[in-house]
Amino acid sequence: MNRLRFVLPAVLILALATLACGINLGNRSQEATPQATKAAEATKPAATKPAEAKPTATEPAAPAEKTVEPAATPAPAGGEEAQLNLKSSVSSLQNLSSYRVGFRFDWKGTKAGQPVDGYIDMRSAFVREPAARELQFEAKGMDQTQTQTPSKVSFIQVGDAAWLYESQSNTWMQVPAGESGFAEGFFKPETLMAGFDISKGRRSLLPQEVNGVSCYKYTFTEKDFAASAGETVKNATGEAYIAVDGGYVVKMTMNGDVNYTKSDQMFDEGNIKLTFDLSDINKPITIEPPAEAKAQTGGREDMPKLPDAKVELSTSELVSYRTGSSIKDAAQFYETEMPKNGWTAGESNQDLIMDDSAILSYTKAGETANVIVNKDDKGTSVMISISKE
Repeated sequence: MNRLRFVLPAVLILALATLACGINLGNRSQEATPQATKAAEATKPAATKPAEAKPTATEPAAPAEKTVEPAATPAPAGGEEAQLNLKSSVSSLQNLSSYRVGFRFDWKGTKAGQPVDGYIDMRSAFVREPAARELQFEAKGMDQTQTQTPSKVSFIQVGDAAWLYESQSNTWMQVPAGESGFAEGFFKPETLMAGFDISKGRRSLLPQEVNGVSCYKYTFTEKDFAASAGETVKNATGEAYIAVDGGYVVKMTMNGDVNYTKSDQMFDEGNIKLTFDLSDINKPITIEPPAEAKAQTGGREDMPKLPDAKVELSTSELVSYRTGSSIKDAAQFYETEMPKNGWTAGESNQDLIMDDSAILSYTKAGETANVIVNKDDKGTSVMISISKE
C-alpha cells in the first residue's frame, strides 16, 4: 500500500508545473474584428496559407472541413508590424504526425525579501500513428521551503499501455493510459504556453529556415503582452518563429522582468527566461519504455491475475485491475491460484468472501499478500498488495 502514496507527489509536481508554466504574462483573449480578419485575408500571400487538414486512415475521425485558423497574419504591405496569436500557432501542432518539443522555464527573483530561483525543464515526443508519446520532466525550486533537490517525472505511453516514473520513490509503475489526466493535458504544448498572451510582433520580410522548416520570424517586447491585473511586465524581449506552411510555432525565446502583487506567484519581482523548441517534425520517432518500466508490467509473476484483467496500476509490490468476473468467482480464483505460486492461504479467507467484497491474505517467505476484491458501478476491481513482515 505504501506505493500508492508515491503517485500523489508525481501528480502534484505536474499540477504545480502547470501553474508555474502559466506565470501570467496576460490571459485576456485577443480576437480580431471581422474587418481586420477580412483585410488580413486579402493581403495574405499564398505561401502563408496553412494546408487544409485532410484526414487519413491513421488520424482520428474529424469533420473534413475543420481546419486550424491561421496563427500569424502577415504584415500589411510596406509595414513590419503583424498580428501574432501565439496560442493558435501552438495549437496548430495538432496537424503534425510527429514531433519533439523542448521547453525550459527559468526564474530568479525575490519573495518576501528572500532570494528565490528555480527552473522547469521538459522534453516530450509525440507520434500519431502508431500512437505513442513521452514526457521527461525535471523541476527545481517549486517549493522554496523544501530541499533544492530536483524533482523528476517520466511518462511513456505506447498504445493503451503507460508507465510513470518519479524520483521520490525512484520507481517505475504501470498506470492507466486512458485515465491519466495530467498526461492528457501535459502533452499538449498549448498547455505549456497558455500563460503567454502575445497579440502582435514585428515580422521579418522574408522567411528563414529553422529546424528544417521555412519560418517567419516575429520579435516582440513587453508592449505586446496583454498583462493581467496584479502584474507588471517590463524590459521583455522575445522571438517567435512561425512556420510559413501550417502556421505552427517552431521556436520561441523570451527574457523579461516581472513584478507581482499577488502572493500566490513564484516570486514578487524577478526575471524569467523561456525557450520552446520544436524538432523532428513529421519524422520517424521511436518511443518505448525502458527495461525497468517493462519489468513492472502486470506486476510480479507470482501475483496471478484473472484472464480478462485490465491492469490500471502495477509495481513490484502492487497490482490493481478490473475484471468481468463476480466477487465470488474472483475470490475463488485466488484461493486456487495463489497456493500454486507458493503462497499459503489465511485461515479466515473463506469467512471474508461476501456478496459485495472479499478480503483475502496469503503468506510466503516473510511476505504477506493481501487481495481485496470490490464491486462498484464499473464492475469488479481487484487489488493485490505485498508487504514484508
